[in-house]
Amino acid sequence: MKVEAVIFDLDGTLIDSIGGIAFALNRVLTENGFPVHSIETCKQLVGNGFVDLVRRAVPEEHRSEAEIQRYVSQLRAEYDRHWDYGMRVYDGIEDLLVHLQSRGIPFAVDTNKDEGVARRIVERYLSRFKFFRVSGTTPGMPKKPDPARALEMAAGMGVTPRRCIYLGDSEVDIMTAKKAGMIQISAAWGFRSPDDLCRAGAERIIHKPMDLVSCLE
Repeated sequence: MKVEAVIFDLDGTLIDSIGGIAFALNRVLTENGFPVHSIETCKQLVGNGFVDLVRRAVPEEHRSEAEIQRYVSQLRAEYDRHWDYGMRVYDGIEDLLVHLQSRGIPFAVDTNKDEGVARRIVERYLSRFKFFRVSGTTPGMPKKPDPARALEMAAGMGVTPRRCIYLGDSEVDIMTAKKAGMIQISAAWGFRSPDDLCRAGAERIIHKPMDLVSCLE
């Protein structure tokens, strides 16, 4: 079946952003007297937005809603200052986007990161590419794994879900793709290991961005 569009997750798929997330998170944890987390642990904590990240990161006895909201506010402030710390585009991503553009295959971003921050990242690091849309968390719009945003973007690109690849690096992305009825593919270079992705029900795993080319036909 010919693929007519691709939807990408952002963090752990297009962009290696874990450095800034971990740095900001650990500053908040330190300020509140909590243990900090390693980069590898932070990779396991991310994937569903800042609220869930904070809830997973702080000690269990400090997870009241009032406390979580306070820590999330602190995290947003820290991340706004340090969002690009250690950030980079994954090797091979630009080659893949060049290939998609050369074939006239539209592509978009669907992320649980705040939409304003997501757009800032794409504008800074991938500005030479024409994304159909960069869609992130906004008030009133459900987060992944709800497929609403993905389905809306597919419709906007004029493609049916079954002809759209959904590429991400986490269990949230796997669930989103399946709920949307899209072609589910997982990125092994991101924040989850291939074993983690298999346990989460990944139907196909690729190990380099350009491996996606063989999935287009």
